[in-house]
Amino acid sequence: MNYTLDNVAQELVSFAKLSESQIGQIHAYAKARAISFLEAAVDTGLVKRETLMTALSRQYNYPIIHDEDGLAGLSQELVVGHEPFGAAAEIVRSIRTSLVSTAVAQGLRSFVIVGPREGQGASFLASNLAVAFAQMSVNTLLVDTNLRDPRIAGMFGVDPNGEGLSDVLLRMRVDDLPIVRDVLPGLSILPSGGIPPNPQELLCGADFVAVTAKLARDYGIVIYDSPSAMDYSDAYVIASRVGSAIVVGRQNHARFDDLKSVAEKLRGHQCTIVGTIANDF
Repeated sequence: MNYTLDNVAQELVSFAKLSESQIGQIHAYAKARAISFLEAAVDTGLVKRETLMTALSRQYNYPIIHDEDGLAGLSQELVVGHEPFGAAAEIVRSIRTSLVSTAVAQGLRSFVIVGPREGQGASFLASNLAVAFAQMSVNTLLVDTNLRDPRIAGMFGVDPNGEGLSDVLLRMRVDDLPIVRDVLPGLSILPSGGIPPNPQELLCGADFVAVTAKLARDYGIVIYDSPSAMDYSDAYVIASRVGSAIVVGRQNHARFDDLKSVAEKLRGHQCTIVGTIANDF
């Protein structure tokens, strides 16, 4: 029997060497449960998840995280890469779609992710949003401007003791940025570097303005992770340089008054707020 399969499903059938009988079994399972052929292939046990990830990656050069590429050590928080068909990944993609249709369409391509306090999910959103944009084949850069308690390097398996943004600003080497390229296809990161004694002073300087301008020219999308705004005023300095922000708060934990206060201060720093996200992950 002939089945209509999209390109990824065809790639999976070929790569996994599925028989006509197995294809029929997967198709029937998918139809009965109203799920995709890809989900059904894994659910039935006829295809390993790693095999599906490889087929997906081959078809679209799609940035995903799986053992066969030696990427299993990357943080499980990177749900868009580890679980691209999961609910959390779908929510991140919906945020990406909203940004593309509004902010990006208006010419905004750099965003700082700001949470009112620690543990609100700023690093989670920044990292996953960056992966999601890379999955659109957009040349994407993720910058860790949290010079207090940086997390981005560790999440992507990059040496947290290596050079990064703070070293650039301390040594005034704006034209020589220690960017870690292609941590995933289409996604590079600029780590925070060493924790300096004067993070806010570094971010207030002209060199950071020059860095943000250069990155905006060199990349299609630039996403900045920042320290918590209620604990450090660094976030407002970063936002004033970047120009647009997404405010994130953990659902049932973030106080409305905190979110409102952060939003008002961001606007006072001439920063456009392109969205407020209630994080439930």
